[in-house]
Amino acid sequence: MNELALKDIHLPEASLWWPPAPGWWLLLVLVFLLILYLPRFLRWLRRKPVKTLSLVELARIRADMDKGLDRQRVSQQISILLRRTVISYCGRASGASVIGESWVERLRQLSGVECFTSEQNQWLSIGQYQASAECDLEAMLGSCEKWIRALPRKTPDAAD
Repeated sequence: MNELALKDIHLPEASLWWPPAPGWWLLLVLVFLLILYLPRFLRWLRRKPVKTLSLVELARIRADMDKGLDRQRVSQQISILLRRTVISYCGRASGASVIGESWVERLRQLSGVECFTSEQNQWLSIGQYQASAECDLEAMLGSCEKWIRALPRKTPDAAD
């Protein structure tokens, strides 16, 4: 019979694991960027909504006041909002137990701007705990909004 002159089968060389394919390089760069930027992203997620949520809560308090909610209850809600904002912004240790003039000073330090009048500072330090303390609540809500908007993007203690 006719025999063709064929050469023997050649198997491909064994593939090495190095150098990796371009997809693996891309994955390595993405993992490195994820490790590098994940803490910053998580900090951004945690800090960004504080201002937004505080402004939404302030609008709710203003709406409650317009509906005729008791002045004492509105002043309590303002105080609670300021306290929650400071605790959310800086942590419990820096805002939970501060009272009196130290509280007013803490608010001033955080925003870096004088947002409250002297009457409002008096109310913030001791008046909110007294049943007969009078304060212009509409002006106080405006000052609170100014204070929330004046909060810097990063806390003074935050390290990157």
